[in-house]
Amino acid sequence: MIKTWIFVLTMTFANGAFANTQHEYDSGTAENIQSIYWLTKAEDSAIVYARFEGFYALRDLIDQTILAGNTSSKVDVDLDSADKLLLMMPEQENILEILITDNHLIFNGLNYQLDSDLINKIKAMNDYRIDKGDLISPSSLSIAMERFGFNR
Repeated sequence: MIKTWIFVLTMTFANGAFANTQHEYDSGTAENIQSIYWLTKAEDSAIVYARFEGFYALRDLIDQTILAGNTSSKVDVDLDSADKLLLMMPEQENILEILITDNHLIFNGLNYQLDSDLINKIKAMNDYRIDKGDLISPSSLSIAMERFGFNR
């Protein structure tokens, strides 16, 4: 009997310790996002969005898309051409990774339908900021990512 209990407790602990570490996105998640890093294709630099109109537009688009739950499993998305966004959640010491294409958002392996008009406007704003020279340095990006234990 004792061996059975030890086995049950061990399995319970093991399942809890090795459970899926993917973040559950809920209606309170957006409020915990303090900044968004839109990585370059080489992933060695980024445009940072925080506190201004671009941040809120991007955060709200992601939030509304995921919470609406319009997923599609049959769509083939070219992940090599997708843009990678890192949603920084300092209080939770967590980073959420989002991939965005012209009409899809991928989070936790789920493919969400995205309003292509809205994302194209936001992509144009991001391209404008890159052209202006608003990219952070690779060392600043590395420091931010290391702070949260994010491995590239």
